[in-house]
Amino acid sequence: MDIFSSTSKQVESIVSTPKTQASAPTREVENSHQVAKSARENNQNQQSDIEKLTQTVDKLNKQMDSLGTNVQFGFNDKINVLFVDVVERSTGKPIRKIPTEEAMALSEKMREIIGTIFDKKG
Repeated sequence: MDIFSSTSKQVESIVSTPKTQASAPTREVENSHQVAKSARENNQNQQSDIEKLTQTVDKLNKQMDSLGTNVQFGFNDKINVLFVDVVERSTGKPIRKIPTEEAMALSEKMREIIGTIFDKKG
């Protein structure tokens, strides 16, 4: 009987002693800081890329004007897509847009739907 009572006391002490988790919360906090830092860097890189694309579009349009062509370049910042406009020189009437307005609107709506479904911007 003495063996059983000592064993039961050991089991009671093990069960009643709370277990501590020293490293898990620290790692979660460190990871959240890393994720936030990574998101800020990605946002800054994306802004830098958009600025570069805008500058490139401006340069291309200046070159097209100097050559006397009827091609204009543009950038849709809602969906981050470059597009090409072909216009009639004399009237300014659009001949063709690549990709089309419909395709860009569809892409914008799809990004909204993805953002709604997955709770993030697509």
